[in-house]
Amino acid sequence: MVEVVANINNVVRVSVGNRHYCFGTIPSDKIKELTFVPVLESSDKTYLNEVEPGGYQRPGSVSRMRAFMKFLSDNPNSVVPPVLLSARENWRFKSIGDDKYLGAIEITGRASIVDGQHRIGGFVALFGRDEDIREVSFILLEELTIEEEVEEFIVVNNTQKGVHRAQTEYLRDTEEAQISWGLNEDPDSPFHGRISRVGTSKSHLFALHSVAKQMKVLFKHGSLEELDVDKKIEFSERYFTIIADVLQEEWSDIELLDDSESRGKRDFRYKLLELTGLIAWCTVGAIILHRSHSEDTGMNWDNVKRLVQEASAIDWAKEGQYAGRTGLAGAKILVIDMERQIPAEITVNDETD
Repeated sequence: MVEVVANINNVVRVSVGNRHYCFGTIPSDKIKELTFVPVLESSDKTYLNEVEPGGYQRPGSVSRMRAFMKFLSDNPNSVVPPVLLSARENWRFKSIGDDKYLGAIEITGRASIVDGQHRIGGFVALFGRDEDIREVSFILLEELTIEEEVEEFIVVNNTQKGVHRAQTEYLRDTEEAQISWGLNEDPDSPFHGRISRVGTSKSHLFALHSVAKQMKVLFKHGSLEELDVDKKIEFSERYFTIIADVLQEEWSDIELLDDSESRGKRDFRYKLLELTGLIAWCTVGAIILHRSHSEDTGMNWDNVKRLVQEASAIDWAKEGQYAGRTGLAGAKILVIDMERQIPAEITVNDETD
């Protein structure tokens, strides 16, 4: 039998549809040891317990936790909205007597923090600094699968500011997100370590949702759309490697991301590695890959390289011909000129005329 390590009394349980929720409070000197944050990446420093395998949240910010600690200290009578927890089969409601809606929670392990890690961190920090114990209000979601828990997190955080679209794209695990993250994770990829799922830093080129959107464009034609994810990762990786080899000078902007003396992307000299360049090359790439692929023989990479060389013959300088042309609108202008560089496709009839 699993040992009960703690109890929370005066808990109210309600049902909405097929879901069961519990409302209660837990002392701030106990909440750290009875909860954890399921994170994508561990924090360098935090006031809470973090679990990375199977996690889905970005690392907590200690500065935000400290800021909330100060708020609590300065406003002892303020009402704080409840945090959202998931039972993970470790917190179980037990009714009292005949009242099935009133009871206690028996705790045998940690609940996951779905929403409110910075608030909880603030309560924990305040206790650690001043031994000031406060009651932390919570809503407990019972009997959720991990997938349902992630979906709750997405729903909650997509209705408020704070969670990056790159993160929710990653969590939804679309095919395009898998391709994009594959480009980031493969050490042989030209985008290795340059795509972010939890907010961009100086070393990143793109947010994951931006790349995912363009992967949908890159593989939109014909049989390419039906390829499996692994093959699409392989094709996109090789395609952008060819671009990097053809436009070596322009691609060298990437080195500025690791230069401590540079301002990163703000010091780029070319449009190639800006979002404008990514959009343009994925739009044109859809044509290039489609013209080079056969279901019978696979991808003709020599032809891909030839067409990339042709399409690349435009002015990539930021302050050059396309100065000020950025984003989707700017990319459309680049695409028009890139497509003009590509020779017409030769058909059998053309060769015999």
